[in-house]
Amino acid sequence: MGNADTGDKSRQTTELSLALSELRDVVLQQWKSRVEAEIPSASKLGDPVLLDMVPRLYDNIVETLATDSSRFSATTGTNFALSHGRERASITDYSPPDLLHELQIFREVLFFTARSANLNLSRCEAEVIGYSIDQAARESISGFNDADHQKIINFIAGLSHDLRNPLAVANATAQLIQLKTCDSSINDLAKRVCRKISEADAMIQSLLDAAVLTSQMKLKLDITSFDIMKLVEDVCADIPLLGKSVRVVGEKVIGYWCYASMKRVLENLISNAQKYGNPSGIITVKVQREEGLMLLSVHNEGKPIPKGEMNRLFKRYNRIDDTHVRGWGLGLPFVQNVAESHGGTVVVDSVENRGTTFTVSIPIDARHYVKN
Repeated sequence: MGNADTGDKSRQTTELSLALSELRDVVLQQWKSRVEAEIPSASKLGDPVLLDMVPRLYDNIVETLATDSSRFSATTGTNFALSHGRERASITDYSPPDLLHELQIFREVLFFTARSANLNLSRCEAEVIGYSIDQAARESISGFNDADHQKIINFIAGLSHDLRNPLAVANATAQLIQLKTCDSSINDLAKRVCRKISEADAMIQSLLDAAVLTSQMKLKLDITSFDIMKLVEDVCADIPLLGKSVRVVGEKVIGYWCYASMKRVLENLISNAQKYGNPSGIITVKVQREEGLMLLSVHNEGKPIPKGEMNRLFKRYNRIDDTHVRGWGLGLPFVQNVAESHGGTVVVDSVENRGTTFTVSIPIDARHYVKN
């Protein structure tokens, strides 16, 4: 009897996943309409940026409800919610309440649509959905706060850099006074001025060093039009893969991005796949377009990223523990900086038996989001 009950439950859960998949477009459209109507800052965003996370959240909820899912919740094994919060803080006028309001609307729309379609959610299924949305909210706020702090650090770094210019002029002037005067008292005053300027410069340099170590500076991008697939093919042909196999799939996507930066992004991601993936596995590089976005992903087979490392991946000077890989840990922070400088995000998805996929998602036309 127990096996029969389990079989019925599995069939019901599979049917629920399929039914929710069919409601996907309805939920996303209703969510988009309500968000634009209820959150003033959202009405200024185009579809690629507005819809950056919610489709992934919805799809992962559907996957979590499937009987063979490796996910405990929709955010298990992925950082998309964290990246969403960073993106909202970096290139929108959102506040933390706006971020939470987005997800509250998503919860309301999803459950309302399910009821309207006569989908009878069990208590367990409703809890899985609710927990997934709550967890996405917590991680989004964490990402928002992190990016907001980063903006403050960048401001401090910029201000520190600017202050050094007038100090350098003042120092040169004081030194010139020493050369021009024969008055010992004036000479002593000029030397004192130089010492104080040197002290101030040292303090500013310390502040600047702290800012640089804490936060990656915004990149200056040279935006041109090119086919990202051609770039992928060139990089995969040029990089020595150390005996590994690489597979390129997807479609031609022409857009406006920084060629040099995107090339380094791809090289970093492929290098990581070589280092941390299954030595005998295939690396897959994929290009696709979705809702006005270009998605560039690099997948490797192998063990998932440890849970405790997921939120540390994009910290500077951090490398995954329990490996013998050498390096400074600057690759992924650079990838994240390039994605965000283009108005996009980088998302990692890493769960048991599925391998690890890093996906850079940026607007096909990034000119509107680049601030040089």
